[in-house]
Amino acid sequence: MKKFGSILLFILLLLISTSCGSTSPKITEEQAKSIVIEHHTDSIGEVEIISITHKNNKYRIEWENKENCENGIDMINDENGDIEMVEASIC
Repeated sequence: MKKFGSILLFILLLLISTSCGSTSPKITEEQAKSIVIEHHTDSIGEVEIISITHKNNKYRIEWENKENCENGIDMINDENGDIEMVEASIC
């Protein structure tokens, strides 16, 4: 029983130490949206954000520009704002 208690204590300490190491993103959701809008805005139409999720230190942003007949998905790094195009299509 003592061994079980030691293992349980170790697991609890491990969980606490790993959760304390997590930091909040330097780039906010609004900033990530702005990065995508600015990146895809040109002289035709407006970029609209369809959805945004945050996972594994990246924002996944689905966007479209109806007037320009474009849409896609970008990933934004939540630490430095780097943009990575995952998918894009033009009608």
